[in-house]
Amino acid sequence: MRVDALALEDWRNYERQSVDLAPGLNLVVGANAQGKTNLLEAVHCLSGFGSPRAADAALVRHGCERALLHATVERRGRSVRIDLEVRPGKGSRALLNKTPVQPRLLGDVCVSVFFGPDELSLVKGSPDGRRRFLDELVVKLRPARDGLRREFERTLKQRNALLKSAPRGGSATVSSTLDVWDAALARAGGGLAAARLEALAGLIPLAAKRYEEIAGAGTLSLEYASTWVDENVEPDAASLEAALREAIAEVRPREIERGVSLVGPQRDDVTVLLGGGPAGFVDARVFASQGDQRTCALALKLGEHDLLSDALGEEPVLLLDDVFSELDPSRRAWLADAVRSIGQTLVSTAEPVALDALAPERTLEVSAGTVSRGG
Repeated sequence: MRVDALALEDWRNYERQSVDLAPGLNLVVGANAQGKTNLLEAVHCLSGFGSPRAADAALVRHGCERALLHATVERRGRSVRIDLEVRPGKGSRALLNKTPVQPRLLGDVCVSVFFGPDELSLVKGSPDGRRRFLDELVVKLRPARDGLRREFERTLKQRNALLKSAPRGGSATVSSTLDVWDAALARAGGGLAAARLEALAGLIPLAAKRYEEIAGAGTLSLEYASTWVDENVEPDAASLEAALREAIAEVRPREIERGVSLVGPQRDDVTVLLGGGPAGFVDARVFASQGDQRTCALALKLGEHDLLSDALGEEPVLLLDDVFSELDPSRRAWLADAVRSIGQTLVSTAEPVALDALAPERTLEVSAGTVSRGG
């Protein structure tokens, strides 16, 4: 899988720009605030997930009504044309080989893994970011499961609206209506949790392997943190649906009082654990140094790339934004060796020294929204 050609129109700070990418390692160099990250962000948007760092409205160049992205993507020996239009307040539109499709279906053609400085939040940030990471991984592994996630979000929104409007003491009518929404939420939530646990089980050994390679010592693990999923519940959709239905029934009086759903996948988390010392496994968010937290986040993303490569039978595009400046010399050297053995990769950096360390197949120099081929 690779992106062969990319054209941007009114995209971030790019007015008009065409870029040809090499199938291997592409190094994107330039001073800060010139548009390096914007280029990697554009490639990520080809997968249908939008921007990895901002609302899609921010993709449109200041003063313009829309942003356009055109690309030629090679997958399984077939060349596919992708056209994407982003319109603030009006959503996005997409074409595959000139045929209109929902933007979320672009993931059937192009899959990418993005890692940037903000990915540290995977470890030290709020649970929302870790849930989003896991849910996107679920969809990347099986695009059809996007409907499962959307069903859960829609059901949760409607159930919360009912709880918010219900009288605090409840009523027979509210109770009867909630029975219907409880069943729907348990069904969708059980299915989503089962998909998350399946993806997490595949990710754990691969992320652990990557962490050991990068750090040289220590063990990384991941644990699904939930008030309603415990070790006694089988990780299949039917068992999880039953467990969630039971948990919902238990907290319903409090939900009516507070006007919001209090249990379900929307409140679950993933705990990042580090082991190898005398204390056993500890929560990396609390006890790890920032350097180790960054290594954990990088291991999660490289583990994601490995899992997708195994599942899809080909390597997704790897996007590394300003990663080398955040790593110590030994981990920087390891990553430089690692990316040379991965499929198509785009690495951005403001440090020219990376040229020698990476030996890229192609160098792209970015200055004020203009891209040129390096020497």
